Amino acid sequence: MNYKKIIFLFFCIAILGNLSIEAHAFGDTIKLSQPPKKKKPYPPFQPLVLKTSVTGFLAGGSVLLLTSEYRLTAEITTGRKQSDQVSIAYLGKNVFYWGFEKISKQGSSDVLKVTGWRFQYAHKFYLVNRRHYAPYGFYVAPHFSYSNARIAWGLNRYYNNTYFDIRHLNANLLVGVQVGKMGRLTMDISAGAGYKMNIIYYHATSYRIQKFDTEEFGEYYNGPLHLMFDLSLGYSF
Repeated sequence: MNYKKIIFLFFCIAILGNLSIEAHAFGDTIKLSQPPKKKKPYPPFQPLVLKTSVTGFLAGGSVLLLTSEYRLTAEITTGRKQSDQVSIAYLGKNVFYWGFEKISKQGSSDVLKVTGWRFQYAHKFYLVNRRHYAPYGFYVAPHFSYSNARIAWGLNRYYNNTYFDIRHLNANLLVGVQVGKMGRLTMDISAGAGYKMNIIYYHATSYRIQKFDTEEFGEYYNGPLHLMFDLSLGYSF
């Protein structure tokens, strides 16, 4: 009888030991299983970029290459792939023409006087993958621009309020790329084509205003096709 109890006791111990080993193995299996990988969050947006145009300063405003454009552009990120860009600019005498006047020492009757402004708007669609975000990368953008400049040849005409009133309106489709260093310094290069309408009025006096004939300016100036190229440098916040 005692032998039967001893054998039964060993049998129970063996069963309990086997269950403990299986439970321990099952627990190890659970511990060894890797948790699901978390998706990496998108890099933080740069919501604002301030920049100015290099090409605009050299010959900007599209006013017969007689103006330089002193432009301030603000690009505001509105989503991971989109942004709004607004530009305002003062139009002054072209820097190269200003240098020519200084070298040639032109008289007061030949001095060029220029004042004006330009407004631009573009909505950018960035062609980026899931690891990138606006405002960096390749983009396409519908673009709108309107400029108005008053140009007078000679100080006498300027003081007598005699000038050319030049108005340029254009709408374009731009293709470009914006790159940044350390996510702060930026360079924006774009080119595009679209429709334009150029009109010039001649103000002989305050009461005598007539539309100026621009036929001598060539087919491109008078035609509807508009081409543009821009290089801007800036800083993102």
